[in-house]
Amino acid sequence: MKGAKLSRRVFKPKVKNAEALSSIVSIVFGPRKIAWAHVDRSLAVHSWQQKKFTFMKGTYQPAVYLENISSVVSQLPKADVYVLEKKVLSTKNINMFPVILHLRTIEAMLYTLLHKTLMLDVQNQIISMPRTAVGKHFGLMVGDFRSSGMDLVKQLLESATQEQPRISFPLNKVESYRSLLSSVAQNREEEMCDSLLQALAFYELLI
Repeated sequence: MKGAKLSRRVFKPKVKNAEALSSIVSIVFGPRKIAWAHVDRSLAVHSWQQKKFTFMKGTYQPAVYLENISSVVSQLPKADVYVLEKKVLSTKNINMFPVILHLRTIEAMLYTLLHKTLMLDVQNQIISMPRTAVGKHFGLMVGDFRSSGMDLVKQLLESATQEQPRISFPLNKVESYRSLLSSVAQNREEEMCDSLLQALAFYELLI
């Protein structure tokens, strides 16, 4: 309950040497996918991708978690700060407990492997950003529920060729990004959209 209350406050990133911050990697994960966006201080996207997990196949295997998360961490670009989405998960529905445990396990492993593998300072270089803070920043909250940000990301992609876009993308990848987000509903790329919006919100709240 304490964590749930804290997440509803206005998020104010506390970054050591924020003036020297050159780029961040924004990371969002769900039950089956993890996505990340590498965005620099000028709000230019350097890389934006996702990877599917194999967690949900078969019984729980700790080694599979380690293999999946280690593979992702090894692919992450170098940045000054790594921003992880902090989900507020209700424990009222006991049927959701396996999902909650699954997501918390991923989160803990990301913190551990980012710290050990990339030699990051967990206080200043790995930051948890509440999902609700991003939702409030972009007006995506419906009561306590965070709605999809996919339409907003599509708008950002549509304006990518304008003279002063809110966030810029590699021009040779804009069409492939648009195509990816226009896929059928059952393959919705919510994690990818959320990782980009989280990066944009982080910079707009920080700078």
